[in-house]
Amino acid sequence: MKKFLLAALLVMLPSAAFAQTVTQLPVYIQNNIGQVFDFGNGPLELRVVQGSAQLFTSQGSGVGTATTTALTLTATPAVPPIVGGFVTCATPTNCSIQVNWGAACPATLGASFPVMNVQATVGPDLPLFTQARICGASQYSAGATVLPFAIGAH
Repeated sequence: MKKFLLAALLVMLPSAAFAQTVTQLPVYIQNNIGQVFDFGNGPLELRVVQGSAQLFTSQGSGVGTATTTALTLTATPAVPPIVGGFVTCATPTNCSIQVNWGAACPATLGASFPVMNVQATVGPDLPLFTQARICGASQYSAGATVLPFAIGAH
């Protein structure tokens, strides 16, 4: 009986492996209300499936020192670092002059922000090879539905 059940089970198993797919929930960037969506730290790949929006990064810099566990600044920065953000240095070997960091996305999009306008198209996804915080808004456009992925995840 055991052999029969084992044989029946083996017959029901597929003989070929199935490819894995990545399922991602969409992000809706609302239009004309000035709110900013925080996608988190890059790198990131975005697919705009409907509408249009603006993308930008949020980062800060200052003078200080950084190690793998601590960031010490010599003055209070205009844009404070965010917990979990990446910290980089002006040179790979010297973290005692210019220190750069990821910062939280602003609550609203100001008129003077440099942005990249994106819209839904038939074509490749938009890879953003940055370690800064990636932000999205739709203050001056119709709004967008965006699928965020890790680089090369699909």
